[in-house]
Amino acid sequence: MDSSATGFRGRIEWAAPALKDLLPDLSRDEQLRLENGGQADGRRHKHKGRQRIIKQDEQLMSMALRTEGERDALLIRRVQHALCHYNARHKGGEFDAVKPLMEARVGFRDQVWFHLNFWARSRSTNKIKRFFAEVHYKPSSDTSKYPRATTPIVEICTIMEDPLSQYRRACAFCPASDNILHPKGCRKFVCGNDKDRFEQRLLRCGTMYIEPPFSCPSKIERQGLPYRSSSSSPSQ
Repeated sequence: MDSSATGFRGRIEWAAPALKDLLPDLSRDEQLRLENGGQADGRRHKHKGRQRIIKQDEQLMSMALRTEGERDALLIRRVQHALCHYNARHKGGEFDAVKPLMEARVGFRDQVWFHLNFWARSRSTNKIKRFFAEVHYKPSSDTSKYPRATTPIVEICTIMEDPLSQYRRACAFCPASDNILHPKGCRKFVCGNDKDRFEQRLLRCGTMYIEPPFSCPSKIERQGLPYRSSSSSPSQ
């Protein structure tokens, strides 16, 4: 399962398509999740009034430090590493990255580990699928370079098939509020799984606010927003 991914060094410029352009190629499950604020069963609309939802969305926008493109550029490197791993093992069934969704990170075994969901488009069917990936980064033994180089290692990159409601949104380090869907089975991923959660020593890697997908203001809108600082550490 353990495998290194190559390439994608340096800064990546990235801009995902607009949501309206993606909707026709999303599954009905994904469309329902978008309508219900990330909840597959629609509970958010059932228990919270529409005005409250609008207010929450406005609060998220006021917190945003990045535009949509800046947000996605921050996350896309892990997506590309994961898809490089997947495509190398699925010749004829390759996918191209479409949109980073959410990710969580933690320190484990002296490395930084990530769990992430993202959308990718099938080259053969043009349909968009949700993926889960677990990626971690092995520091280089060369201490003369700063920042210290790292090698990406992808433990798993897999499609999350419909119905999406069958998957859990949390693990030992991913909070349910991040809505990162995890594959079924305690051994499907290494870090934060139920089987080893009591033996694992997971360390939070600082805090870095990641805006939910499609919640960021445009560049013009951001110019009128007050600046909010947040603690963060350099991304891999």
